[in-house]
Amino acid sequence: MRDGIDAAALETVLASSGVKVTRQDVDAVARSLARIRDAAAALFPSPLLDETGERFFRLLEGDADEGAGR
Repeated sequence: MRDGIDAAALETVLASSGVKVTRQDVDAVARSLARIRDAAAALFPSPLLDETGERFFRLLEGDADEGAGR
C-alpha cells in the first residue's frame, strides 16, 4: 500500500478494463491519485465540528424564515 492506495487492487481495476499494465503504470496512477486526493483535501478542508453545527442551525433558521414568508 502506498499513500493509502492498495497497488494490487489498483492493478486489478486497471487490468479489468482490458488495459495491459506494468508495475510502473500502476505506481504512476497511484501517485496521481494521491496527488488528486491531497489537492482535494487542501481545497476543501473539513470544517471544525463547532462550525458544522453552526452551519446546520443557520440552514434551519434560513428554511424557517423562507417558510414564514410564504
